[in-house]
Amino acid sequence: MNIFLILLAQKIKKKLKKINMKKITNNASFGKLAILFNVLILCMFIISMICLLKFDKVNVKLVNETPAYENAITELQTVEKPRRQAQADVDYYTQKLETLQSETPPADKKKAKEHQEEIERTIKTLATKEAELEKIDHAIFEQTIFFEAVKAPFDDLNNSVNKSKSVFNVTLWLTVLLFVAKVFFFATWNYKSLQNLRLTSVWMKKSTAPYWAYLSWIIPGYNFVKPYSVFAETYNETNYILLDKNIIEKDTDVNADFNLGLWWALFLIAAVAMSFALSATFFKEGPMYFKLSHTGVAITAIFAWVLYLLQESVLMLRATKMNQILFENHPKFDLP
Repeated sequence: MNIFLILLAQKIKKKLKKINMKKITNNASFGKLAILFNVLILCMFIISMICLLKFDKVNVKLVNETPAYENAITELQTVEKPRRQAQADVDYYTQKLETLQSETPPADKKKAKEHQEEIERTIKTLATKEAELEKIDHAIFEQTIFFEAVKAPFDDLNNSVNKSKSVFNVTLWLTVLLFVAKVFFFATWNYKSLQNLRLTSVWMKKSTAPYWAYLSWIIPGYNFVKPYSVFAETYNETNYILLDKNIIEKDTDVNADFNLGLWWALFLIAAVAMSFALSATFFKEGPMYFKLSHTGVAITAIFAWVLYLLQESVLMLRATKMNQILFENHPKFDLP
């Protein structure tokens, strides 16, 4: 009976140990999702560049028409400027004439004559001021007709620019959302891969903590370096462990450091440098706007993103393959 209980206890203990045993996980699905999102990002980015060029086509026209529009406004304001004083003069002499006419003429003949002469001078001055006001109003009327002829097409062009810009903004934000989703899957793959490495190698327990797979993308400034170091460590250490355990016979990527460095350099060019170039070329009327080919900058941006996403996808394919091999050979590791 005691022997039976001991055997039963040992059996239960083994089952519990098996249940609690940490296992290497297969993270290929997260890597494949990251690659899939790279394809979606590229497609949406190309669409956004097409929308940007459509926006730029009407925006260039708007920029070219703006000086004429602003000149028309200035001319209208120049014509309107003296009207306020002219109207004030007319109002003043009208009120003065009404006051003089309402007054009772003085009994003294000399003063009565002076009073009448003042009325006549006021009438004459008022007529002059009214003629000046009429002349100004006529000039304003003519300038307003000219301004409306300039304003109507300018407003239509401005509405077209705003509409095109709104469409571009939508495609841009969709691209950003797809990129954020890709980063999540990419970070999750790195997180789980770092956990695997900590299980398979004692020295990895003192290496980069898995949570840095996510934090490295969030912390400003740090995200210019840390995502690279996290992926590089995951990539290189997985390859090293497979070689160390004789699971693979030769290095799967003899130029790993170069390829990883190229990947990150392409990312910085595509995401940072080209973002600045696009902003300065299409949305700021500076040297880049006037001197660079707008179509050329857009094509360069697409080319940069193609190279970056292609390089990342190739590395992810290799990395997921290494993870798959690691998962399939987990019995070769003394897991806790």
